[in-house]
Amino acid sequence: GEIRVTKQVGTEEKLLAIHDPGEFTGEISMLTSGPAIATGRSVGKSRVVRIEPDTFRRLVADCPPVARVVLSAMAARASDVDAQLRQQEKLAALGKLAAGLAHELNNPAAAAGRAAGQLRETINGLQTLVINRQRPFSDAERKVLAEIQRRALECAERDDPPLDPLAQSDLEDALTEWLESHGAEDAWKLAPVLASAGLGPDRLDAMAAETGAEDLVTVLPWIEGVLNLADLLDQVEQSTARMSELVRSIKEYSFMDRAAQQEIDLHEGIETTLRIMDYEIRKAKIEVVREYDRSLPKLCAHGNELNQVWTNLIDNAVDAMREQGKGTLTLRTSRHKDDAVVEVVDTGPGIPPPIQRRVFEPFFTTKEAGEGSGLGLDIARRIVKVRHQGEIRFESRPGETIFEVRLPLSGEVEG
Repeated sequence: GEIRVTKQVGTEEKLLAIHDPGEFTGEISMLTSGPAIATGRSVGKSRVVRIEPDTFRRLVADCPPVARVVLSAMAARASDVDAQLRQQEKLAALGKLAAGLAHELNNPAAAAGRAAGQLRETINGLQTLVINRQRPFSDAERKVLAEIQRRALECAERDDPPLDPLAQSDLEDALTEWLESHGAEDAWKLAPVLASAGLGPDRLDAMAAETGAEDLVTVLPWIEGVLNLADLLDQVEQSTARMSELVRSIKEYSFMDRAAQQEIDLHEGIETTLRIMDYEIRKAKIEVVREYDRSLPKLCAHGNELNQVWTNLIDNAVDAMREQGKGTLTLRTSRHKDDAVVEVVDTGPGIPPPIQRRVFEPFFTTKEAGEGSGLGLDIARRIVKVRHQGEIRFESRPGETIFEVRLPLSGEVEG
């Protein structure tokens, strides 16, 4: 027959191995007297030989050829299972990052799409004005157009802060009243555009005195179209810039097109991770505080793997504070002798003392079933200690949990 060995990882049942006739399974739990970490199921009809644990242990102890076969298979299987489950954890983390990135990309993409559609409408409106216009602009009208264009450009270059909603509403009401009193059509539609350009009734009075109110009112539809075009182009530019920034962040996060081991700036890696996780952090209403020692030199490291460490630590901190509905995430860097020190601090409820000694154990998790595999901190520990010869430790009490990572500023990094 055939035996399929599976393990429940989160909400997914992961296939670990398929045993054909003549093979054996279950040796790890029998030798360690521990619980089985996986489940074996028969596929179709199977014939099996069941050996009691005490008998099996005596057989291994008394028969060296059997011991060699069993121990060799046990080591290979343990290594395979470990590699598969760690890959599963990495894929789960990647999926979580991809979901956040997709959400972040969706917002500017949608904004750019809306602006592009409105651009078409605005251009069509200006073309209609051109077709329907019976005469060229007079010198006075051209002066008004040039003045308002200059005024709008000055406001954009100064990057003045936007008015608060109440002040904006008051200015639009005042402009609507001014426009209606001077016979302008669609005053309610023109007022918000003029307000966004920083033009109030006083400025319109001054321009009307210079050029004539009739000339000013005549060119207002053109002004609306021109200012709308400028605003919509700004929206497209900002949206596409945001998308480019996100793409650049994911390339930096994964160190795409760059050697895996090289001199890196720790702060760049942390900031890239924060940008990738920005959606989750904002959704949990968490404030981020940065306390960086910018004098830290670069260090030789596997940048993409360290980014995975920051991701796991920040993700755990966010999860710890999520139920509170708010919190503060502090990221601190410093130097201690020949080590660079990174601290990830959260204001969550803390790790209960009885389980603190187990947090780095593989498969141990305090999250609900299906939400964590218990491998995040184990992976972080291996990357720090095995790959970079560093140290990772933590202190936890109610209201403050500190995970500290120490990385040597000089020395060999495991390839």
